Amino acid sequence: MQAVSKKELSKRYDNVGSFQEDPIRVQKHGKWFHIRLDGPPAYQARYDNVGPFQEGLAGVQKGSEWFHIRPDGKPAYEARYDCVGSFQKGQALAQKDGEWFHIRPDGSRV
Repeated sequence: MQAVSKKELSKRYDNVGSFQEDPIRVQKHGKWFHIRLDGPPAYQARYDNVGPFQEGLAGVQKGSEWFHIRPDGKPAYEARYDCVGSFQKGQALAQKDGEWFHIRPDGSRV
């Protein structure tokens, strides 16, 4: 697998995230998703917003709902939140109905 340069990706996509972790987040035609370092999409779904992968999970927004996905694009848990942050030290900040709290990678509250 040969990595594609950020310059090359910038020709294909409207917006390209940082190369911190594979897969990389990109935007095309107003929708966000992740691609592998060698260029192909990591999964089929498209989202209104996506965060970078940290600790193997990325926060994504679909409509008004936020949740985390795995690198294969599958949701990490069933719960949906009003907002989610990135995972750090096994926890992510989340908001539901105006209340802020931390969640585990399985979506349960700490």
